[in-house]
Amino acid sequence: MTLRITGLCKVDLCSSFFLGGTKSFSIPPAVWYTIFDKLRIADEDVPEADRIAGGVTVRLFLNVPYAEKDEAKALGAKWNPKVKKWYADVPQKDYIKFAKWILRDTDDAIIATEYIFILEGQRQCWKCGQSTRVVGLGVGEYIHIFDVGDGPQYELVEDYIDPGEELHLAWTECEEDIPPKLWKYLKEKYSVKTGYSKTINGMSFANHCDHCGALQGNYFVFDEVDSPLTLFVEGDELAEQASKLKVFMIPIDDDLQLDWDVGFGSNDYAYFKYG
Repeated sequence: MTLRITGLCKVDLCSSFFLGGTKSFSIPPAVWYTIFDKLRIADEDVPEADRIAGGVTVRLFLNVPYAEKDEAKALGAKWNPKVKKWYADVPQKDYIKFAKWILRDTDDAIIATEYIFILEGQRQCWKCGQSTRVVGLGVGEYIHIFDVGDGPQYELVEDYIDPGEELHLAWTECEEDIPPKLWKYLKEKYSVKTGYSKTINGMSFANHCDHCGALQGNYFVFDEVDSPLTLFVEGDELAEQASKLKVFMIPIDDDLQLDWDVGFGSNDYAYFKYG
């Protein structure tokens, strides 16, 4: 996909998504963020104070087959018995040591750090003609691990100026690729589900109309020039379109490898600038 994004708003979230209630702060003035409960895979077994005191501030969970556990352990991976997964709690630049598992099913991996995002816009339903909400996902700062044939490479793709300066629109057609808490929130808050798409002649995780339930195809939501979540325009049109979008910011405790389609464009800076 080739995608894009948004603006910021004050957010009211269902209480079931929170463990500690909502939190608000302003960055910058007049721009309000409401913080989701942190999306931990499972670190309740390690209290936050103990993690920080022990120097364990960030982890990356790995999909290590049983037959390869000794190899992963020898490289420094640790076992979490609660979620039954191996993880790395090494400096991010050392993730490349675990490229065998990070790049198991791909040659190009994106690992989100600190935050992921939900983006909300509006479009006219093709079937009933009413305005309906559509959502996408977003990635800000991330770690890029890839292999183009000469061995695994690492790069940290940082925001150009400050956190939140750039946002890259993302989506996945497979709901299993979305973290469980985020998936639960999306299903409760929005009309998203897996359904049959005539365009691809198969099943796809997609937006559906809030009113009539008609599938809003991913191509029309994300890839069309006039789609609601992309910013293919310039000048005053760019500012106007971006100001109509909402961005929800979700802190994550541990780095998170994402099997999502992520798009990058020259207008990615505009999502927060004009939101």
